[in-house]
Amino acid sequence: MKEEAEREREATLRNARREALELTEQFQEKGEARYREIVSAAEGAIASEREKLLAAAREDAARMTAQGKANVDPAVDLVAGKFRGAIRA
Repeated sequence: MKEEAEREREATLRNARREALELTEQFQEKGEARYREIVSAAEGAIASEREKLLAAAREDAARMTAQGKANVDPAVDLVAGKFRGAIRA
């Protein structure tokens, strides 16, 4: 009787451990799947934000380039005028 109860107890423990292991594996698989979903969604959002930032940076660069090019002729005239003035002095 005591041995039978001990065997039954061990069998119950084995079953409980097996079920716990199966549950752990299931939750791990679900967690990994959810992680992949989150990372995938974040990658899309990051790529979109990156493109917005790059577009804004390109616009700023084009604006600065245009301003620089617009200032070249007056700067050359100023330097040339100062050079002429230094030569005549």
